[in-house]
Amino acid sequence: MEPVELINEIREELKRVEESGQTHVPVTGLRQYLSALELDAQYSFEERRRSHEGTLAHYAAQNQFSLEMFKSVLETGKSAIDALLIINGGAVVAMLGVLSNLAGKSTGDTLARHFALPLLQFGIGVLLAACCFAFRYFSQAAYADSEALSDKYRKRGDRLKCVAVVVGVAGYIAFGFGIANSYEAVLFAFSP
Repeated sequence: MEPVELINEIREELKRVEESGQTHVPVTGLRQYLSALELDAQYSFEERRRSHEGTLAHYAAQNQFSLEMFKSVLETGKSAIDALLIINGGAVVAMLGVLSNLAGKSTGDTLARHFALPLLQFGIGVLLAACCFAFRYFSQAAYADSEALSDKYRKRGDRLKCVAVVVGVAGYIAFGFGIANSYEAVLFAFSP
């Protein structure tokens, strides 16, 4: 119980005593009353302290959970971009190997033209992966400058994050088209 609450409680009790027609308060009764108030005040202080500690512990756990989830999202996004870069980059290297092998053959010109489109699509996938890294970086930089949930840096970070996701998905789509067109080029090469 706060001191002001304690004083108001005593005033209320004195008012009740006066209203009952008494003008004097027995000292023994007053001491018993003050002892009871003291117990209540200690209990209230302990209860408030425990409640405050519980609130702080809950806030700390919630904050730790949010931080770990944020780290997890960042790591997952980085892994997705790394995978995009590796699969498209590996496909470009493989396609260049095939094209260099075809360069010395007499029928290689026609087949090389069919492999040019998938090579371009895999190359675009690599470019999109690099752009995705850049948008991810800029979104994190905007979040770092943010001081509130609704300020302009936070909104800019949200927009850049969405752009990074769209660019990343486009990189995976480019890889899919590259695979499909590579398949068509191989079918052309081995068709009768």
